[in-house]
Amino acid sequence: MPDRRPHILVPILRAQGAPALLQVAEAMLRREGGAGHVLGVVEIPQGRDIAPSVTVARRYRSLLQRITALERRQSAGFGVQVRVAHNVAQAVREAAFENGSTLIVLEWPGLNRRRTDRHLEDLIADPPADLILVRAAEDPEGSDDRILVPVRGGVSAELALRAAAALSRQRRARLTVMHVYEPGLSPDSRTAEAATFRRALKALGRTRPEVLEVESTAPEAAIRAEAARHKMVVFGAYAEAARSSVVVSLRLAETVRRLPGTVIVAKSARATQPVWDYESAPSPLLRPADLSTVVDRWFAENTFHSREFKDVGRLVDLKRQQRKTISLGLPTLNEGQTIGSIIEVMQRILVEEYPLLDEIVVIDSGSTDDTAAIARSLGVRVHQHPDVLPEYGTFGGKGEALWKSLHLLAGDLVAWCDTDISNIHPQFVYGTIGPLLADPRIGYVKGFYRRPLRFGGEVETAGGGRVTELTARPVINLFYPELSGLLQPLSGEYAGRREMLERLPFFTGYGVEMGLLIDIFENFGLNRIAQVDLGVRIHRNQELFDLSKMAFAILQVAVKRLGDRHRMHLLEEVNRSMKLIHYKDDRFFIEPRQIEDWERPPMASLPEYLARRHQLRTADEQEQKNSSRKAEQRAIAQARPGPG
Repeated sequence: MPDRRPHILVPILRAQGAPALLQVAEAMLRREGGAGHVLGVVEIPQGRDIAPSVTVARRYRSLLQRITALERRQSAGFGVQVRVAHNVAQAVREAAFENGSTLIVLEWPGLNRRRTDRHLEDLIADPPADLILVRAAEDPEGSDDRILVPVRGGVSAELALRAAAALSRQRRARLTVMHVYEPGLSPDSRTAEAATFRRALKALGRTRPEVLEVESTAPEAAIRAEAARHKMVVFGAYAEAARSSVVVSLRLAETVRRLPGTVIVAKSARATQPVWDYESAPSPLLRPADLSTVVDRWFAENTFHSREFKDVGRLVDLKRQQRKTISLGLPTLNEGQTIGSIIEVMQRILVEEYPLLDEIVVIDSGSTDDTAAIARSLGVRVHQHPDVLPEYGTFGGKGEALWKSLHLLAGDLVAWCDTDISNIHPQFVYGTIGPLLADPRIGYVKGFYRRPLRFGGEVETAGGGRVTELTARPVINLFYPELSGLLQPLSGEYAGRREMLERLPFFTGYGVEMGLLIDIFENFGLNRIAQVDLGVRIHRNQELFDLSKMAFAILQVAVKRLGDRHRMHLLEEVNRSMKLIHYKDDRFFIEPRQIEDWERPPMASLPEYLARRHQLRTADEQEQKNSSRKAEQRAIAQARPGPG
């Protein structure tokens, strides 16, 4: 199910302005719930290459993570996103759309720029969500810890009252709500205006303010006089500014300039109908035909490094805030030499020290060594994949094990990790989970790494493996060029959201990774995919003979999907058997081998899977009820007076 909770977007234009913006955003989240993200924007001049911005974007994300961690020590914090765009306004619009943002908290424009940005003016004139503008300043001398809300009515006033109530609760500050009547109103008009004012106060909820009603021929002067006694003023955008940017609304801008202390202006997206000015509206960064720019921008925005998520405690906080559960599936086939250390590291770091993982499950494919026994001795559940969903039969292959593991694993987020890694580190798992917790638009994360391979007397660490470089990447660049920014499309370390994975078919063999990438791209879009640098990965290298079979299967999957796209039965017209060439005892001979990846249906189409998901949800709801009941009982017991 899509997340329909409120979402707050906080674009950071200056590091100095971040504390005030985060204070407002956190206050709203605490009062109204939902999720929040800070947004950094890497501005790229027209005509400049985008791909090199990947390093800038990564550093910007790290900076924003430090800022949010520093400013919000007592909360789960905010996710961090970075966009590459030609201007800030365009990036904010795109991020608001992709995140489903309901509120944008933005620094008052002009504080960090010598001249007004026309694109920013357009954003404020026609915001894609409710908008709160913050102008932070020193508290006026002699002011009390009070918040003033001058109310003139309308939907923007309602937003201003909600923000003021949230800030009042957060700061434990007294709240004054003020309404200025024009002198000379008829009794009926005065009564109607007063009734409208009282109805507006309902937006405060349980917050009880001091209500101040005055008459004045100069409302702005009356507000400024009252504001001198308050540390903060919150009000809705004036009605006459509704169809223009508050930046260029001279009356409003002058009022804000004269008010002391921190000033917050709320503007509801419902205040106006969208006005589209084709001459002044921000031009789109990309043309659909500009494929190279599409890939470069994706590469800059959606490439992460596992170091960004090494604070696993922060990931645990985000997991709890989002109420997610996380499962790790370990596919195995004769991995007795490495499975023990992999499980021990993940249990010690990601289960015991930091409760990031809710379960670790081994999905074995008929190992003939002691792989299963080692895993069981460490307290991990082991399932033989032929025994899972036996009514649907079974195929050999890694993809079959992954498909069936999706039925076994219970988490909202599912991570998989290959089990032949000899230099195992928790980053191989938290690195792929991190982007899913930090950025709600991302649904699938692929790992990439440097792989030391020995060629003659030299060790080569670059590249993505022989099948990747000689088969997968050429095929992708030829037929699916939008995916050409992926460094290692066949890597075995990846993670995804269940609501996405359960809607995808799985190929049963070597082609599973290629199939998942193509299907996610064609059904959900390129921006739902991300990649993360996992450092150096050391594992056993397969023989060239086995790699040839792998490449053959991957090509089949690519051709199958190409035929599906064009509604052509291409795979039925190609050969499914491969002639493998052997050389032994000074002679060559041919071994025909049938190599075929079968396609499993989306897991969400199976009644057995749907029944299990319903059972798990019911059990989780019952557990939550029991926990609430026990908490209430403890509270009652603590409230009872002791004997005597």
